[in-house]
Amino acid sequence: MIYLDYAANTPVDEEVLDSYVEATRKYIANPNSSHPLGVQAKEVIDTVSEKIANYFHTNKESVIYTSGASESNNLVIKGIAEIKKNIGNRIIISAVEHSSIVAPCNYLAAQGYDVSVIPLTKEGKIDLKVLKQEINDKTILVSICSVDSELGTVQPINEISKIVKDYPNVTFHTDATQAIGKTNIDFTGVDFVTFAPHKFFGLNGFGVLMNIHNQKITPLVHGGKSTTIFRSGTPVTANVVALQKAFELATDSLQKRSNYIRGLNNQLREVFEKLDCVHINSPKDAIPNTLNISLINKDTKSVLKELEKKEIYLSTTTACALGNSPSKSVLAITNDENLASNTIRISLSHLTSEHDINEFLKIFQDIINKQ
Repeated sequence: MIYLDYAANTPVDEEVLDSYVEATRKYIANPNSSHPLGVQAKEVIDTVSEKIANYFHTNKESVIYTSGASESNNLVIKGIAEIKKNIGNRIIISAVEHSSIVAPCNYLAAQGYDVSVIPLTKEGKIDLKVLKQEINDKTILVSICSVDSELGTVQPINEISKIVKDYPNVTFHTDATQAIGKTNIDFTGVDFVTFAPHKFFGLNGFGVLMNIHNQKITPLVHGGKSTTIFRSGTPVTANVVALQKAFELATDSLQKRSNYIRGLNNQLREVFEKLDCVHINSPKDAIPNTLNISLINKDTKSVLKELEKKEIYLSTTTACALGNSPSKSVLAITNDENLASNTIRISLSHLTSEHDINEFLKIFQDIINKQ
């Protein structure tokens, strides 16, 4: 079996799983309980929160634990829109945002909010000139992903933050779900950051929203005591412990892993560049983990099915996209619906071997040569 869909989900690291099991057995109490066992569990969560907060140069009160990146994105978008509705109604996003950004923005647009979508340049980055034109005194939120989930393009977060800084009523959020553990991003000037550990060998069903400057937002989930006033629900100590282990492993080994993956990515590019039926969509400065291609005059679905018969698994677009929909990222940079409708996303990790790549390339070329 060859797995090339790490951008969609990663297997849980054994160390992460061990830390989860150990914490589940050790910390049995509700962290909100006032007895010693509850206090012990709360202290563990606070310690982890401080470590995560240090990475973002903030305090533990800034860490909001959620059920995943989708909840985190919905919380910041709807939470800011609600609390700032008397200030303005303009929200700015990019043309390559995840569906968990687009959907709540569509919901808000139906409520009367003004949602502006910034196009991409041919390099796959948002057009900063258009952003400067679109942002105004009625703008309350700018939400731009750190790394595009389909192309792997790294967005100019630092430059965006400098533009946003001139508008004191604007909150700047970035969905860094595809960035953490894959590339270093300067989050200076960013107010909210979303990420989820299942993208870097942690647990599924868990996420984080960093409220770096402790801004007020309206909660989505109201209820009892938690680690924060912005999201109710009993915190799960073992999930938090496992998050910290996955985060530590991913960030500490980022450069080593990235260098290795870059070699695999280059190996793929060298072969694809020689094939007339392959168009490479990912820019060369994209994260090495993601390589997006389009097939020309080939039946992409048939190719994927043939690969699956050989137990080779990858994606067309992001896993959360609607079925049969063209890649919005590829469409945005190429303006070619045919290319956007025939994409294949190959996503790599440090677990991908050179043998995996060689075997994939051999089988892939055999399949397309037969079409």
